[in-house]
Amino acid sequence: MGMLDAGTAHMASSLTQHAGQTITYTKRKIQKTFKATRGSTPFEASDTEGIIHRTVSRDYLVAETDWPFDDAPEDGDRIADSGKTYIVRSMTGEPVWRFSDPSENLMRIHTKQQ
Repeated sequence: MGMLDAGTAHMASSLTQHAGQTITYTKRKIQKTFKATRGSTPFEASDTEGIIHRTVSRDYLVAETDWPFDDAPEDGDRIADSGKTYIVRSMTGEPVWRFSDPSENLMRIHTKQQ
């Protein structure tokens, strides 16, 4: 592991440790509780009339080492956070999650409030 990889791994772990909130993630009726950091991503899409619609996704940043499932987040998974439910969903047809760093240590999961 190079210095950049080690640094981004440390950053992902520190972000969760210092800014993480406890969430409950439900995937195919299996619930697991772990820490994730709240974030957001703005999306823009135009409709057939050319009108641009802007929306903001509630994102959850999870250190890859903290991800408790064997497979990746999927469309329709659910996150319970502070009494609200969020559905894992892409706003513009992009994947529902992506890595947020070049070393693939920090997962960014896009959601929409139910």
